[in-house]
Amino acid sequence: MQLAEREKPTNPAAGILLVVILMIAAFLRFYELDRTSLWYDEAVSWSQSKGTLAELLTSVAADNYPPLHNVILWLAMPLIGDSEMALRMPSAALGVLAVWFVYLIGKHLAGREAGLLAAALLALSPLHIWYSTEARMYALLAACGLVFLFAVLKVLQRPSSLWIILLVFGGTCFLYSHVYALFAFAGVGIVCASFALAQIRSTKSLAGNNAVVVCLAMAASTISFLPWLYLILKRARSVADEGFWIAYPDLPFLETLVFGLAGSLALFWVLTGLALTGVLMAFFSPPRTNADASAPRQEIMVCLAFTLGPAVLAYLYSVLLQPILFDRYLIAAWPGLIVLAAVGATRLLPRLAPVALVCVAIVLTYPQLDFTLNTKIRPEWRPIAEYFEENSGPEDRLLLYKGFAAPVLSYYLRDPDQFKAVESLDLLKESLGTQKESTTWLLLVHSNEQETSKAAEIFLSNDGSEAIRAFGWGASGLTLLTSNQNTR
Repeated sequence: MQLAEREKPTNPAAGILLVVILMIAAFLRFYELDRTSLWYDEAVSWSQSKGTLAELLTSVAADNYPPLHNVILWLAMPLIGDSEMALRMPSAALGVLAVWFVYLIGKHLAGREAGLLAAALLALSPLHIWYSTEARMYALLAACGLVFLFAVLKVLQRPSSLWIILLVFGGTCFLYSHVYALFAFAGVGIVCASFALAQIRSTKSLAGNNAVVVCLAMAASTISFLPWLYLILKRARSVADEGFWIAYPDLPFLETLVFGLAGSLALFWVLTGLALTGVLMAFFSPPRTNADASAPRQEIMVCLAFTLGPAVLAYLYSVLLQPILFDRYLIAAWPGLIVLAAVGATRLLPRLAPVALVCVAIVLTYPQLDFTLNTKIRPEWRPIAEYFEENSGPEDRLLLYKGFAAPVLSYYLRDPDQFKAVESLDLLKESLGTQKESTTWLLLVHSNEQETSKAAEIFLSNDGSEAIRAFGWGASGLTLLTSNQNTR
């Protein structure tokens, strides 16, 4: 009866509504993809992906994440180019794919209403929209995570060759998308292993043990990831020695993280309450209809592990070892909370709750959604690069303080020999002391406020003046200074 309920013919109205939701999701993600400049990390992805495949793998191996997103860019750039829009198009497409899969998961757990509600909430999520317009691996992480989760649920329900293959493939892609996939993967693996062991103890047999099949498929994905896992563990030791930029997860940090995820603290607690309601009802409420019985407890537990695994494990790692918890790294777990909230809402009020919750989400997150679509920017490299190219001469020299931003300056100037990166104040003083007969420019990348101010003071004391300033989020901005010899 459960299978018949899940697989009954599609309602045409539901199909039309799903298409509308996907169209809205696509519009919000493809809308003005080039509205902002690339930022440092996006330019790193471009720089690592524009050479040969061997060069790509070598450069990414020296970084802190797996290479799948870079490989996608490497395959896409010869076909669609490397403009800002082209570099971000794969992420936008993956963002729409994630909305479709969150619908499939919600439908699988609690019917079409839950699926449509979950899809609508993710389609309108400011966090998901923003990182679906970034040439980084975050949209890939979310999409691959949802493919993996859906395949796990399908194999738990009824294994078949198709779903097992999708589970192995989805799990492998998930692991190769981002380090945080390991946390979700571990959470799901622990829960499924407990299911398998419990059934073995009960039946004294492996026959009909779908959880064992899930574990074996996940083991195949893990084996395929072992070479890169070795590299990640080596990098983790280096990062631990060098330190990381993420702050300690105290209460103010966690509040900021929650707001970044949901776009509204109130919406986060509404969704959390509904998700908890859905989980409790799955365990303690007798099913009223076949539709209520369509979310077996095992599947709810898997979804809960997928959602909580990254947040809980990353928090414990941050408290015990080194801070690594950050909102965008939880972009795969965020849809899991949305799905569980959709399950809870449709269990409480199957007809009214979906419409009411979408309206509440729009009202609570509209300021953040409007900010994301129209106001939020990344460091503005385009006006800086354009001003320099229009006002500099062939003998002018450009100093960049500091070198971590070299890939993005190379992207916009398209000539890595057109500037020199200086890494310290002493090197800046030394560079300013040479070739005084030529016009010198200094591009300051704002990071440490005190250090940035000191670098500007050193340059200005050498007959320099401010040419142009551009900002992005927070204090992250750019200032271009030029010597007074520049009369163009």
